[in-house]
Amino acid sequence: MLILTIWVIPVLVFVLFAVRQRSQKEQGVESVERSLSIHKEQLARLDQLRDSGELSDVEYQSFRLEEEKALLADAETDRSSRGQVSQMSWVWVPLFTLAIFGGAWLTYNKIGAYPAVQVKEQFAQLASDANLSPEQVSKTLNDYQQLLEKTPEDIEGWFRLARMQMDMEAYPEALLSLNKVLAQLRLVEHEAEDESTILAYIGQVQATLGASELSLAAFEESLSYFQNDTALGLAGRLSFDLGKNEKAIEYWTRLKLNNLDADSQVIDEFIAEAKDRLLAQGIDYAVDEPIRIVVRVNLPAAWEGLSKDAALFVYARPIGSRMPLAVKRLAIRAQNVTVMLSDSDAMGPMAGISSQDVVEVTARVSLTGIANAQPGDWGTDAVEVSLNQVETNVELTINMP
Repeated sequence: MLILTIWVIPVLVFVLFAVRQRSQKEQGVESVERSLSIHKEQLARLDQLRDSGELSDVEYQSFRLEEEKALLADAETDRSSRGQVSQMSWVWVPLFTLAIFGGAWLTYNKIGAYPAVQVKEQFAQLASDANLSPEQVSKTLNDYQQLLEKTPEDIEGWFRLARMQMDMEAYPEALLSLNKVLAQLRLVEHEAEDESTILAYIGQVQATLGASELSLAAFEESLSYFQNDTALGLAGRLSFDLGKNEKAIEYWTRLKLNNLDADSQVIDEFIAEAKDRLLAQGIDYAVDEPIRIVVRVNLPAAWEGLSKDAALFVYARPIGSRMPLAVKRLAIRAQNVTVMLSDSDAMGPMAGISSQDVVEVTARVSLTGIANAQPGDWGTDAVEVSLNQVETNVELTINMP
């Protein structure tokens, strides 16, 4: 709309100029017409003076010749002015207008909103027509990618494109899009969990493309930011396939401890198979069990009314301190939640619970999902826990304010 408005302004200026010019020329025509009328009256007056004997024939012929010359000159001026008024201004106005709007349309197609509108229509067609060919779907994604190239900072757009490319099994293209998401994400303030999630997606795509080493590296980097179950499971599988059995056991053990309420039979079978491989190599591998706190959190019945943005935070911290040693953030999907805190949930390389003799454990429901406490959040009293054994269990009950 803005582009069309900018192009319309010169048209309006030109039309106003033409109208003004026409008005001025029409005034000139009226002036010439008055002069012609005066010359005709003078010729008639000369005839009267000759007939009355006041002018001799010589004088009459001389005066009449001068008037006729002036009359011819004004008549020529009259014809020229009428031609300009009737042709020049109004012939060029429509031609110039068409040229302006033609240029505006080309500009709209190239740099205006037309590409975005076209892509939106293509997506609407994808949603409504289940019989579209792969070529049509591919064209829609390519057009969307070209549109995003103009706004490389659109993180959500690139991530949406990457997910659709993965659904279409266009994995090389999806990998490029995910790397754009990661690059842009690192330029702005963001949550560590978001970066971990994108790295996990990159690991999945690399695994699908057969780049096992690169895939494992992506999952390991993902886990350095956040304990993602998908990353733990696939990092274990890739380590196993690459013959890194100790690492596979470590990842699968962490996955098992992260999902204490889940059936761990399949994970136990994977761990046993990795141990058998090591035994065949003469290695009797024992898993180094981490110091951990298993926390059962009970939420009030009103939990079902929480928004999708709400999150549960479980902390372990030094007695009397507000700075957590370990923290875990969880989406709220049930009234009773069991979670494990260990050094893998540490807030930094110098944090962790294994170096502590006693900590206090607490939990909070953030209604907005952010880590900092806000008015209206649900909470619980802190419970003191002694870390004199590998696993310590504690139960917390969240209360509404």
